[in-house]
Amino acid sequence: MGMKVFIYNADGLTIPVEVEPGLPFKFRCSKEECGREIVIEGVVRHVEEGEFTGVLEETVKANPDFGKIREITSRNLIFEGIVNGKEITLPVESFDDFAKRFLDEVLILKS
Repeated sequence: MGMKVFIYNADGLTIPVEVEPGLPFKFRCSKEECGREIVIEGVVRHVEEGEFTGVLEETVKANPDFGKIREITSRNLIFEGIVNGKEITLPVESFDDFAKRFLDEVLILKS
C-alpha cells in the first residue's frame, strides 16, 4: 500500500505524490495542474535524521522560499532522482506528519 508524501522544492513546487518507500516511481504533473509540466522520476527512501537535515539545508540554501520546512519534525524521508531532467535529492514529508505538524501549530496558536 502506498504512502502519501510531499516532495519539497520539485522545480520550485511542493508536489503531493503516492509512493512505496524504496521503490522507483514516475509522476507527471500537467501544466494545467501545476502551472508548468513537472516530471518526477526516482525513489523516496528512509534515511537517518542527519542525512535528512543535510538535504533539507541544501534545499533551503537553493530556494530560501522553502525555509518553513525547517519545522519538519519527522526527519526520515528523502527523494533521490530526476525532476524535469535534473538529478536532485530533496526532502520529503508524509501527509500524516505534515497534518500533525500543522495541527500542533494551530493548537499552539489557539492556546
